[in-house]
Amino acid sequence: MSDIDEIQELQEPSQPKTQPYSEKFKLFMTNHWKNILIGGLAEIIIIVFAFMLTFILAKQPACETGIVTTSIFHTSTLPSTLTYASSSYSTKPDKSSIATSTTLKPKTLPVTTTSNSLSTHTKLDTTSISATFATMPTPVSGNLTCASGFTYVGNKCWKLVTVQKNRADADQACFSLGGSTLFSIRNDQDNQAVLEFLKDQHVENLWTGLNCVGINPFTCTWDVKSGTTSAYNNFADGYPNNMAGGCIYYKTTGTQAGQWSSGSCNEIMSFVCELPATIYDSTCKYNYNNYCYTPYDQLQISSDAQSICASSGSNLATIHSANENRFFMGIFPSFSMIALGGVALSGDKVIWYDGTPSTYTNIRTLTRGNCILLSNDVGRWDGYKCMIDRAKFICKRRIIGK
Repeated sequence: MSDIDEIQELQEPSQPKTQPYSEKFKLFMTNHWKNILIGGLAEIIIIVFAFMLTFILAKQPACETGIVTTSIFHTSTLPSTLTYASSSYSTKPDKSSIATSTTLKPKTLPVTTTSNSLSTHTKLDTTSISATFATMPTPVSGNLTCASGFTYVGNKCWKLVTVQKNRADADQACFSLGGSTLFSIRNDQDNQAVLEFLKDQHVENLWTGLNCVGINPFTCTWDVKSGTTSAYNNFADGYPNNMAGGCIYYKTTGTQAGQWSSGSCNEIMSFVCELPATIYDSTCKYNYNNYCYTPYDQLQISSDAQSICASSGSNLATIHSANENRFFMGIFPSFSMIALGGVALSGDKVIWYDGTPSTYTNIRTLTRGNCILLSNDVGRWDGYKCMIDRAKFICKRRIIGK
């Protein structure tokens, strides 16, 4: 190689060697592994701490539940010895003992009144409740009775109201009669009994307690979500028909007498109200479905309320059906909160203090605790801290007939 070639080679810049990514990663880890390890451990500690804090806070109501269901509550086991009598049978609330204030202060438990009404078509006005059993019950078979003005039909009590109303007003009118509902038909015997009940009444059509969405005859729902038509229905041909309306009425005349049809909920027609037959107890202001209900306007924590109930052979009230829930709504004035005798393990699981099985739930929220109370303006159940918050309450005991 000549001197000139050597000089040119020296003047040309040498190309740097490219370092593989794996080598770069190894070098980075070698230089920074301590910082990476410390950061990772810190993040794990923060995650574990947050999880433990969340778990402990979530368990607080459960701890309260444990206290309630073990040593504090004294459950009554006393049977009722009261027998059938025939004196007055009044359920009009005693205005001297029932106040109109809410059970808990708004800052303790806010009340939402703009949603979750019991019926698809109406929000019940619990301020217009009136006496159901005026002066004398209607004796029927055995120990069973019906409220004054109601007629015993197939183990139910029905009352015909010939004043025509739209569907929502008819439902409200029934509610004012002791929390009754628009009548339901669950089998062919019920369906035929309606025609017999209406004989010589000259009534054309009747609102029922049935609502339909769509055209499937097997998915319609009875009021207060008390059942569907999956087991029985008797719709006329072409019904239900949501184009005609979602409210169902009972035809009483013509060739379609006894069949059901769809109509606009704004139509006006007569209707039948329904209550369950019950054993009558002359010492009890509220007789419903073989139980006696005694309301207390005083505010108590749950354990003290249960002790008061147990002293008279009762228990803090439980609710086992949508119809019973509706009945409860009429005992106290609107916007009252009524303590129930149970705790909610979840939105669909309730344990009742009296040991009865949980056959019905109506929980709206459990954000404040696991004990439950009824907000009677909307008929839903809310959680609350029953060892701290005080509420009105109702004692419930089974009526034993003679």
